[in-house]
Amino acid sequence: MPILPILLTAQPEKLDIIKMILNARGLILLDLVVLLAFSVLTWYIIVYKGMFYRRAGKGNDAFLAMFRSGATLDQVHQFCESNPPCPLGSVFSAGFRELVKIKAREEAGEAGTGSIASQNLERSLRRSAMVEITGLENQLPLLATISATAPFLGLFGTVWGIMESFSTIGSMGNTTLATVAPGIVDALVTTALGLIAAIPATIAYNHFLRKVRLHVADIETFANDFQNIAHRKFLQ
Repeated sequence: MPILPILLTAQPEKLDIIKMILNARGLILLDLVVLLAFSVLTWYIIVYKGMFYRRAGKGNDAFLAMFRSGATLDQVHQFCESNPPCPLGSVFSAGFRELVKIKAREEAGEAGTGSIASQNLERSLRRSAMVEITGLENQLPLLATISATAPFLGLFGTVWGIMESFSTIGSMGNTTLATVAPGIVDALVTTALGLIAAIPATIAYNHFLRKVRLHVADIETFANDFQNIAHRKFLQ
């Protein structure tokens, strides 16, 4: 029988990852479910944190424009109250509230408002800054965990699948390529899904980490500037 016509009419089987996932069983199925959950979670965090940092950046820009426009602290505080919260605005509000308490104690004639007032203001600014920094860093450790563990979970699934394939081959006593290839291909799907989950997580983590560092620098700089202004105008 001529071989060439058979080769020409034979259609190669397409790689159907969805079918492979649905046909998976046991630990391979569990591994695939975890990796799929990692991938969905990664993209959720990417979209959510991307929007979060965008809003924070716009809010900080609007706040700095108001703060540097020559407006009084009361006007800046009213601006913060009437607009969506932002990291710098929250730090300012914490410092402003502490200044109001300091002025109230001074008007009441309470003693010890010098260095104690300065320390209270510094603690208030530092506390608010830490809260904002924690919010900025929220969910980033999860991205780092996914980027670090997803490739190893994929590799584990591949190793386990190959072990099962060779165990089946040993029990059947058939070592043809048609017997070996399907099991190995199914096992390698876990590695592919591990990389699909890990690569976006790694890129997003590094990108967001840079944004966090920029926001932290802005918060620390503003806190120092606000403290200097308070010392010159209110805590002399």
